[in-house]
Amino acid sequence: MRFRPLTDDDLAASPSWWGARSLAADRWRDDETRSAVALDGDEIVAAGAIWLSRVHDDRFWLEVVVHPERRRNGIGTALTRHLSTLRSRDLPFMARGYVDDEALRFADALGARTIQTVPPVRADLDARTELRPHADVQPLAGVDRFRVETAFAAMYRWTHENWSPVRDGFEHALVEGLWDDLDVDASAVAVDASGGILALALAFVDTDPALIVAETTTRHQPGGEHLVEGCIRRAMTSLAHRGLTLVDFDGHVSDPHFLPALSRLRPTGRWFRLVEIPAP
Repeated sequence: MRFRPLTDDDLAASPSWWGARSLAADRWRDDETRSAVALDGDEIVAAGAIWLSRVHDDRFWLEVVVHPERRRNGIGTALTRHLSTLRSRDLPFMARGYVDDEALRFADALGARTIQTVPPVRADLDARTELRPHADVQPLAGVDRFRVETAFAAMYRWTHENWSPVRDGFEHALVEGLWDDLDVDASAVAVDASGGILALALAFVDTDPALIVAETTTRHQPGGEHLVEGCIRRAMTSLAHRGLTLVDFDGHVSDPHFLPALSRLRPTGRWFRLVEIPAP
């Protein structure tokens, strides 16, 4: 078994068993983004990549795929060890997937521990009436973009700080392309008397179904559950008025104001795990 960097030529000729994995040529961005292939003779039998997010720098994301006929022979583990030697910083790995994904079974075999859980997130838009409206909620359309970006960054920072802290200067990467994907008419904000943003429900329509991200802008926001309910209800109402029937959410079991609102919507789907893997 030998290893070499993954190249653009490898990507162009990638076999079907690579599927839709997050792979790119070695150093596709910089030394924080590395990738390699494992070879048996001249045949590629596995491929993998590690990278630091532009938003988080506490763990390297890990992606490994092995030829279906060569799995459970230690090849994926050997490639993971090789990728570990390419790390620019001494940090553990991170992976994610639905609870029954084969990728997570591989991560568990490497000693993974769960650092965050995402509940089922698909809801019927008719369930919006289970949420309380709030008088301080208004459409996001017309709100100053900088204020929205600042509020979104504040929300993102505190909802991740206990399990995957953001890196310095993360804000630019977080909001890059935001306004291309965000539906400002379906999105909602809750504001105080001075116009300060207390909570958001951002609706993204670049997915099918649409996706809503919602929480308060500070961890200990008084009345936070009600504010988030009101924002989500308004966003769901806007989407329903367009004839849509379903919506997905993006959040975590540790989000204290979002999770109660989600539970009232009786969501369906699969549980999702984010895990930390010790570097070999």
